[in-house]
Amino acid sequence: MDNLASGFIPISVSMLAPASVVGVELFQAEHKSRRYVLYRASDYPLKQTDLTKLRHRGVHQLFIRKGAQASYQSYLRQMIDNPGDDVPVSARVGALNEVVRDLLDSAFRAGDTDATVSTANYLGQRTADIVCNDQFTRSDLFRVLHHDYATFTHSANVAFYAGMLAAELGFSQEDVAAISSGGLIHDIGKLKIPDKILCKPGRLSEMEFREIKMHPVTGLNQLVHREGLVEGQLMMVYQHHERVCGGGYPVGIGDDDIHPWAKLCAVVDVFEALTSNRPYRTPIPKRRAIELLEHEREGYEQEFLECWKKITSKLWQR
Repeated sequence: MDNLASGFIPISVSMLAPASVVGVELFQAEHKSRRYVLYRASDYPLKQTDLTKLRHRGVHQLFIRKGAQASYQSYLRQMIDNPGDDVPVSARVGALNEVVRDLLDSAFRAGDTDATVSTANYLGQRTADIVCNDQFTRSDLFRVLHHDYATFTHSANVAFYAGMLAAELGFSQEDVAAISSGGLIHDIGKLKIPDKILCKPGRLSEMEFREIKMHPVTGLNQLVHREGLVEGQLMMVYQHHERVCGGGYPVGIGDDDIHPWAKLCAVVDVFEALTSNRPYRTPIPKRRAIELLEHEREGYEQEFLECWKKITSKLWQR
């Protein structure tokens, strides 16, 4: 057994599939003794009864050693790419969210635009596979999303939200994949902005805000000559802060000049920003975020806003 101060990281029980070997040792925390106790050896399979017992006991997290992260990521990617019939969609959702964060974080930090686009396309396909699945439930996704502040976390959440909205609106699975990919890269221009501005806890100066408002242009310039992207994805990068009433940026264009995918991205981008942590404020409840979107509804495509309201309203009806 090990002290809780040792190097362990939590994993969600909802991301473990029955009848599978995780490939890493799983531990439970004993808070009274401040120790971790081995729950499953790396080569010992899990059964559905094991997972059910954990949930009934109120255990929603297990732990792995920090050094086992790479093996755990391999397990998650296997679950996403080659899920068995016994892997619930909720587990695939959780696994995909973790893999998105891991891969997108690595691609963003490397500053490799080609790698970022390639990663976004792969993850967009996997997102579409899940959100277009008949067994997919939106509450699964909202439950596992992370809400810490980081450009890659925000982009991952926007990708999931955009995919959900596109699927609900009746877009083809191919378009849902492309829109999800576009959500992953929509803020890529922010990677050129210093952290001291992005993470500033106080009010931005006029000059700092002007720099922030340039990220759609910067992002488009980074991507416009890259292969593997379609016009709609580029416009998600360039136009996601434009508003149909003409009050957005970077250009201030109106309804007919904004690509539909950018209009879709605008709705979920604002919702995600409002409901996640920011350096300058705490997140607001999802219901309140919808009220704020409604208050500024002239800036959004009405069909898209109404559809997103319908999606989110089911969350607090449960």
